[in-house]
Amino acid sequence: MDSAPQVGRLLLVDDDAMLRMLAAESLRHAGFEVSEADCGEAGLRACQENEFDFDLLLLDVMMPGIDGYTVCATLRRDPRNKWLPIVMLTGLDDSDSIERAYAVGATDFVTKPINWTLLSHRVRYALRTSRAIAEVTRSQASLAQAQRQARMGNWQWSLSDARFSCSDELQRIFGDLELAGPGTPERFLGRVQATDKEAVDIARQALLRDGTAYRLSYAMQSQDGKLIEVLEQAQAVRNAAGRIVRIEGVTQDISERMQAKRRIQHLTMHDGLTGLANRQFFTELVKVELARARRTQRSCALLHLDLDHFKSINDAFGDTAGDRLLCEIAERLKSSVRASDLLALHPPMRPAETVARIDGDAFTVLLIDVCFANHAALVAERLLEAISRPLLFDGRELVLTAGIGIALFPRDADSVETLGRHAEQALYVAKRAGPAHCRFFDEDMNTAASAKLQMENELRHAIGNGELRLHFQPKVDAGSGRMSGAEALVRWQHPRLGLLAPGQFIALAEECGLIVALGDWVLAAAARHLKRWSAAGLDPVRISVNLASPSFLQDDIAEKLADAVHRTGVSPQQVVLELTESLLMVDAERTIVRLHNLRDRGFSLSLDDFGTGYSSLSYLQRFPIDELKIDRAFVTNVARGGKDAAIALSIIELGRQFGMRVVAEGIETREQADFLLAHGCAIQQGFLFSRPLALERFEAVLAAGGRFEGRQTPASAADRAETTL
Repeated sequence: MDSAPQVGRLLLVDDDAMLRMLAAESLRHAGFEVSEADCGEAGLRACQENEFDFDLLLLDVMMPGIDGYTVCATLRRDPRNKWLPIVMLTGLDDSDSIERAYAVGATDFVTKPINWTLLSHRVRYALRTSRAIAEVTRSQASLAQAQRQARMGNWQWSLSDARFSCSDELQRIFGDLELAGPGTPERFLGRVQATDKEAVDIARQALLRDGTAYRLSYAMQSQDGKLIEVLEQAQAVRNAAGRIVRIEGVTQDISERMQAKRRIQHLTMHDGLTGLANRQFFTELVKVELARARRTQRSCALLHLDLDHFKSINDAFGDTAGDRLLCEIAERLKSSVRASDLLALHPPMRPAETVARIDGDAFTVLLIDVCFANHAALVAERLLEAISRPLLFDGRELVLTAGIGIALFPRDADSVETLGRHAEQALYVAKRAGPAHCRFFDEDMNTAASAKLQMENELRHAIGNGELRLHFQPKVDAGSGRMSGAEALVRWQHPRLGLLAPGQFIALAEECGLIVALGDWVLAAAARHLKRWSAAGLDPVRISVNLASPSFLQDDIAEKLADAVHRTGVSPQQVVLELTESLLMVDAERTIVRLHNLRDRGFSLSLDDFGTGYSSLSYLQRFPIDELKIDRAFVTNVARGGKDAAIALSIIELGRQFGMRVVAEGIETREQADFLLAHGCAIQQGFLFSRPLALERFEAVLAAGGRFEGRQTPASAADRAETTL
């Protein structure tokens, strides 16, 4: 998959101490390593002393002594610096100065006064371009060899006898074209590409008429149809009387350089995997189109598209397979957006060429000249249909789906940033509606997004500022009524909304990446309470803690959890880690290793919601699990017999055969408790015995010996949400 850009070593050469200080500080703040030189001579010395081991050179043009042009040309003469990015810093922005900079080998130029943020971006993109060139040169040795040779030839045209002469190198450049003899200029002009012919003819006529020198690039066709791109400079030579007697010039074959430049530009502006526009290039394209739409009072639509459950495909088939699928999806998107029947709409809508990949499995499409919202909906439906066509992959058929969010310009937003944000908000709503849905943005989404962002910030604050609480739901031996353990369940004492159950913020924590920090807080708090209860002389009790998927999938999870528990002075033997069945099957082989690491450090392991996932018995017997929890879905009707009872009894028997404790959760009636107890499941958890208890009440139960008498109390949906993490 895509990799992050490397940090570069830069050399900054400028005689202006203040500018050097500001530039170096800005670039270092952006993550670059910066060396400095205060003049052209010092810059050359720094390059030599460091054996030209810089990734990029920032070079002032106007300096005392050796100017920037000379330094650049000197560096370019050394083969080691052929691909060194050289960015010229200049207060001159006229075309001649720019042309001169490029002529001596500059990669780019930045005009003064300098925008420091823009400078960092230009440097970063220049480095990316340089590395792209390096990759091209490594993979195409023949091209690299050709690029090291400057194909340049000189020529003269005597006006008195119409005699044309040239060097051997120029003859090799133009191949079969007969350059010597009368009529050469006319034959030559006949080969010039039609789009360049007028410019070449005008330049030469001006040179012949009044001696105006020219420097221009053009393309010409060889006899075999090959396109040759050249850079040519020519000037007039006058006799003592001031009459033009000869024209002379230098012509260089820049075909390979131009091809490499176009390739580099493509790599800079396009996604390396799919060939689609990347986020930066797409943003610039959208800015241009929105400006045009604003001038012509037309509308545009921005579609954000995200594949459903693509991560599971990567997990199942690997990144290489995922990349192949992304390339296929990219082709389908381009084909759908370019479909000719879009022009048959009334009024017609221009097919957009602006399709981009902006993230791993996220794409975006700009529709131009959208007259009605249903036009955008039509295209969205076509995209969803194209994506959902079955894919044959390694002999099996895969069907992908996606969600699409749509925002319209200018109805929903008047800037690129706002339009993109609103399309993402609409995408979020579409994804929540299920696979293969699309949604238009409306202001309610903006309100909801703002509320969600506020809630996210408040949750981030709550984790580190004492607003979280633990409640404990006992696990009870239904035969004796004695508590055998308890499950720690987090609550949020919100300053405005009061006490919030997990169902009101756990999903948010998962979405915004706070679930790991939240899980760390729960484990640390549970361990602190265990230590305090032990110091108070209360009977020891084992506490179960739910382990979320992002936490479990950390490679160092065993060491991390063990360290957290040991810091409180508590033994891991007092902690039970509850994991869901579906989590363990994400990567079963790695899961086995992680589970053994946790067991080796003393933790007990519980398989939560057992029976609702897809684990195979062959893996289950390899998982070092201590406890199976029968999901409440099979407990509700267990006393009535039927399929639920059969599944529950099978789990009980499975636990007995594998030597695992079996716990039934969601017990609400005496009939459920008696049925499960009679069939060998003594450890039970649910509202029949106790709802989750606040810390003070739970400690009172511990102090009283931890006994419970089952009492039948119907549980509401809100009650059940209290026990959901």
